Amino acid sequence: MSFTTMLGAIVELTAVTTPVAHRIQESRHMSPDATVKSGDADADIRALIAEQAAAWNRHDAKAWASPFLPSAEFINILGTPFSGKPAIEGITARIFASIFKDSHDSVTVRKIIMVNPELAIAHYEHAVSGYTALPPGIQPSEMDAEGRGVLRTLMVYVLQRGADGKWSIVNGQNTAILPAFKGHG
Repeated sequence: MSFTTMLGAIVELTAVTTPVAHRIQESRHMSPDATVKSGDADADIRALIAEQAAAWNRHDAKAWASPFLPSAEFINILGTPFSGKPAIEGITARIFASIFKDSHDSVTVRKIIMVNPELAIAHYEHAVSGYTALPPGIQPSEMDAEGRGVLRTLMVYVLQRGADGKWSIVNGQNTAILPAFKGHG
């Protein structure tokens, strides 16, 4: 992949200014070659994300971490980096055994950008409820109808299609969506 193509992907990721809740779901292609099998890629990536959400709801850290490459990098909502699938699975097992042991996750894919036929960037939102606590410095994004906290986060994955045609996560970052500011007025 050329530097210009990668720079375009980075600019695209940082140029989004519309609030997450108001963005439409979309898929885009960044190179002329990216349209090859992009429908299959879109469906495959959405399936991977749905399988991860199902693993979260079973509190199965091994299954949740399974799409990550062995050398993957992941940054959690606190900004803590984890290198390699074992570290990613380990932190996930720890949160499933503690503050997120009774949690439920629902996800909404916001967009999938096909950089080329073997590289994609996915943006999706988590809505996590039923947790017993949140990490230090993190607060609920909103309250549900029963007054319980819901944590919303925006996950960004860089995914690579392997020689076997399966998509894997190369890099991920999860960012907490802060509650709306209620100014004095």
